[in-house]
Amino acid sequence: MNGKVSERRSGTPSAPRRPGRPPGPSQAAELRALLVDEASRLYAEGGYTGISFSTLAERAGLTKPTVFHYFANKEALVYAIFEGLGERLERTALGWFDAPPASHAARLERVVGSLVDFYGAEPLNARLLCQGLLEGDRLAPRRPGARRDAATRTPGLFTAFIRRFSDFIAAGVAAGEFYPERSASTVMTIGGIILFEFMLPERGQRISGRVPLAVRKREMIAIVARAVVRPAVRLARRKSPQRRNRR
Repeated sequence: MNGKVSERRSGTPSAPRRPGRPPGPSQAAELRALLVDEASRLYAEGGYTGISFSTLAERAGLTKPTVFHYFANKEALVYAIFEGLGERLERTALGWFDAPPASHAARLERVVGSLVDFYGAEPLNARLLCQGLLEGDRLAPRRPGARRDAATRTPGLFTAFIRRFSDFIAAGVAAGEFYPERSASTVMTIGGIILFEFMLPERGQRISGRVPLAVRKREMIAIVARAVVRPAVRLARRKSPQRRNRR
């Protein structure tokens, strides 16, 4: 079915694995990844209420009981969706926040430009995050089966990325480079500036006049810098020899 991993609805069993043969790439892992991928698209389109196990089974080419075998409920699916987003960010974001350069303002430019590239390569990631922001508490979903108190909440890879971002902003404030706002609020502001471009791509392109992404990236870097970086630091950045040589 459209190249997807699928099961036989007739119930025909697959060939048993020979004794002693180590398992290769697990079909179970492939099926789970397929379900997370399709559930991500459903969540991006309609949020938590937009996830239907029947629709998910149909899209994945599986039976509904098979879906429940991998995910007992929607909460487990949402957790897996944001863990997947976190994994993609983790793979992409290696070194984003770290020196060199020593300047937090210079590193912020790198972070913003890299986030634009990340969401530009796959706008679905932006729509996932926007839905998560709209749904508040589900942005940092719990592990399946955990109680509802905050003490049992797990940060997850996505929330860990947000925490690293917040710590980076707090370090920039401590260094005197960034305005002294709450770091979490600053991260959300930066995210909002970037996400608008990709949340509704066609509308965003109409508003921006279909400006090339490279141009929009420079604009967004400048907007974030004005919102976060102190004027004296921005002026010093413009006057730096390294900055002038890149022009």
